Amino acid sequence: MTHSIKTQSHIKVMKFGGTSVAHASNINKVIDIVLDAKSKRDNIVIVVSALSGITDDLVMLANLASKADLKYKIILKAICGRHEQAIKELINKKNQEKVLQEINKKYSELEEIVKNIFSAKKLSLSALDAVMSFGEQLSSYTIGEAIKSRGVPCEFVDSRRIIKTDDSFGSANVYIEKSYKLMDDCFSARGGSALGGKVTLYIMGGFIGSAEDGRTTTLSRGGSDYTASLVGAALDAEMIEIWTDVDGIMTEDPKKMKDALLIPEITYEKAEEMAYNGAKVIHPKTIKPAVLKNIPIYVKNTFNPAGGGTRISNGKK
Repeated sequence: MTHSIKTQSHIKVMKFGGTSVAHASNINKVIDIVLDAKSKRDNIVIVVSALSGITDDLVMLANLASKADLKYKIILKAICGRHEQAIKELINKKNQEKVLQEINKKYSELEEIVKNIFSAKKLSLSALDAVMSFGEQLSSYTIGEAIKSRGVPCEFVDSRRIIKTDDSFGSANVYIEKSYKLMDDCFSARGGSALGGKVTLYIMGGFIGSAEDGRTTTLSRGGSDYTASLVGAALDAEMIEIWTDVDGIMTEDPKKMKDALLIPEITYEKAEEMAYNGAKVIHPKTIKPAVLKNIPIYVKNTFNPAGGGTRISNGKK
């Protein structure tokens, strides 16, 4: 009999994005944080954004192709080069060749989509979503393989299989009940690994899903936080952690105001209000799934993991 991951204790969802996943040295910090959490016997689902700046590059790539501008090939080469460099720095030589072979298949898939845009000389919202999705597809595969190269079983999950949406490309609406069932079924069915032992560590890309007809959709820019919250709610997680490059939710933007103070605790309602009013630390849609399951969200700093961060909850412990 297969047991749902929900029957296991201490499920934690950890989302990493922005400069946390800018390049190999930062990704190594992310992996250290994940493995430290794993050592405490947590069952962990990691949700990652694209490598910092890659989504913007992908948008530029699609736009250049739609204008029949051959400069798109330079952007494509740069995107592939950044991931190859990360793989070479993160993964030991013994495993590099296999990983590079697999990621080359992704590059070919992306190139084919972009060539079609170039030929059509137009860019539909669905084609743009397909192109943008490669940021998360590439980062989640790369980081998952980097974890495995450290000898830790880590299972890759394709977000498009478990997050179903309408076809509002660019800002798709998630079919919540259907997605929650698919998530529970997916994690329930997984239990082994080529490395042996029970898998309790999973990785997936944020921001992406798929419509009923299978076409790739995106959940609006910054939507990886929302993905993490959806996964946490579907699996009745103990907590959801949003790892970023600031110490938590601050009274002011710390990049503009040096005397900004950390808010150690905040209610769901206040955090949602701040997000909708432009606070960039957390995506506005992130709060609702957590509220409905009363799951606390922690906003923490990848570069200061010992810091307390901000706890978002109903105010009761």
